[in-house]
Amino acid sequence: MGNLTIFLLILVFVAAGLPAGSNAALYCPNGFELHGQRCYKALNLYASWPEAKEYCKILGAKLAAIASDYEQTIISGIMFKLHGTFGYEVYWLDGSDMLVEKEWRWMGDNGASVPFSFTYWAAGHPANTKERCLEIRYDWGSKWRNAHCHGISSVICEARASSTRRQIINDTMQDP
Repeated sequence: MGNLTIFLLILVFVAAGLPAGSNAALYCPNGFELHGQRCYKALNLYASWPEAKEYCKILGAKLAAIASDYEQTIISGIMFKLHGTFGYEVYWLDGSDMLVEKEWRWMGDNGASVPFSFTYWAAGHPANTKERCLEIRYDWGSKWRNAHCHGISSVICEARASSTRRQIINDTMQDP
């Protein structure tokens, strides 16, 4: 066989062995970290829940939502990386029961909402019905708790990974 034929056969075998959906060609917006097919960024600021949603939106993202044990581990890891073993920090997540009391949902973008399929509530939570927004507390083993939406917490944003590089220009996501 010719060199070209051998090269093509090797290329086919290598390509066939690559896992579908690998992260090899996925990109995140500037400053975000890739985990699986999602990108995350902890912001160095404190905000109310509505303000946190707006900050993430400016970055072309949304508040982080946790739909699985895997995603819970990712968010816990980000907090550990930032705060070590002795950190006290509370972050907003995208969850709320504002639409229907005691029915917790990921609020998402453009008014879309999805019921929780996974939870990691701290003991006794959700509790007070006036606490309508969701926090994750690092010092409680990354457990969730409901809190007053106008309280102040840190912010973790989440964006979908993309097959093209994106950057923020004048508060909008654009391809370079």
